Amino acid sequence: MRDVDPFSYWPEHSSAIRGFGGSNLSPDPRYLFHTNYLEVRPGPASYELKISGGRASYGELMIRVHAVRPDSGQDASLVGGARLNLVAEELQDYAVHVRFAAQRGVHYAFYGYFLEEFQINADGLRVLLNESEGDEEIYPEPPRSVLAYPEAPGDVRPPNALVHVIPPRLAAPVSQACTAAQLSELKAKLHSVGSFNDWAEALCMNALSTYGMNVPALEGLMVGPCSDRFSELMTQCGFSMTHMDADPPPTPKSDVFADFVLWPEGLHGEPDAERRWDICKAWLGRLKIGGLGVIVVYFRPENGPPRSNPTDDGDSVTRNEIGRWALRLIGEGYSVAPLAFSSAEDLAVDNDGFSRFVLIASRK
Repeated sequence: MRDVDPFSYWPEHSSAIRGFGGSNLSPDPRYLFHTNYLEVRPGPASYELKISGGRASYGELMIRVHAVRPDSGQDASLVGGARLNLVAEELQDYAVHVRFAAQRGVHYAFYGYFLEEFQINADGLRVLLNESEGDEEIYPEPPRSVLAYPEAPGDVRPPNALVHVIPPRLAAPVSQACTAAQLSELKAKLHSVGSFNDWAEALCMNALSTYGMNVPALEGLMVGPCSDRFSELMTQCGFSMTHMDADPPPTPKSDVFADFVLWPEGLHGEPDAERRWDICKAWLGRLKIGGLGVIVVYFRPENGPPRSNPTDDGDSVTRNEIGRWALRLIGEGYSVAPLAFSSAEDLAVDNDGFSRFVLIASRK
C-alpha cells in the first residue's frame, strides 16, 4: 500500500473542498482531486479514497479510475468507478475502494468530482493505492494487435458509455438485443427465414466492419460452429481463422491470442451465474491488446423494469447480469460498446422463451 498525492495531476488547482489542493481556482468548480498517472504492478489493484471529518448537507461524489498507455496517442479510458453519497448531519469519515485489474505498460490515475450541487467541508483527504505484491501466477502477456490504436468510428457512441439511447441498428451495432424488426430486416435482405443464427452472424460481421476490423490477414478466433456461408465470408475478407470448441473454455495460461474473437452460436445452458461470467471472461481473454470480441448470449426477457436484486439467481442470463458483466469488463481493462436493451414486446423470442443479446468489447 502506498500513499498517493491526491492533487499531483493539477497541483495548482484548488479542490472543491476548501483548504485542499493548489492556490488557483480550478476551471471546474466540481473538481475534488486528480492523481498523476502511475505505473501499477500487474494484477488486482485498487485505489482508496479517505475523507476524514466530513461535514456535508448535500452532495454526491463521482470517483473514477482512468488508464492510459504512455506514448500511445490515445485518450485515457475508464476502467473503474464508484459513487459516494456525502450527506451527513454530523462529522463523519468516508472511505471508498475502486478496484481494477492493472496491466503491464498501462498507467492509472484516480479522479474525483462532484455531481451537480454540493456543500461539504472536511478535515482531511487521503488517497491510497493497493497493488499486487507480485506473487500471483505468471500468465502469458497478450500481444498487441496491429489495430491497437484505430480511429474511433464516427457513427457509434464511444465505448464505456454503457447505455445506448437511440434504437440499435444492424448496420452499426452496439451491444444489443435481437428484435423482431431486425429479424424481418434480415429476412428481406438475405431472402431467408431470418433465423437467430442469421442475426448472430450478421451482427458479428457488421461489428467487425463498424469497429475497424477490416485489415486482411487479421487473426480471428471462431468459438463453436458457424454456417458455411459465414465461414466463406471470413475467407473472402482475407482473415486467418482458428476454430475452437466452446467447451471447455481456455484457461488464463493459454497462449492462443487473436485480433478478434467471435462466438455466434452463443453462451447458453450454463446454470451457474459465476460460471457464466468465467466463460465470458475466458474467451475475451484470448484477445490481443486492441482486439475485438463479439459474444452472443441467450437471455430471458423481463416484462417489467430491471430487478434491483443484485444477485443472478436462476439458470438463465438476465438484463441485470449482462449489465454487471459490462461493469466487470471495464474493471478488467476492456472497453464495452454501449448496451441497448429493447422493450420485451419488441424482442424476438424462441420457442423456449429466450432472446439473444450480443456483447461487444475491446481489450485495451
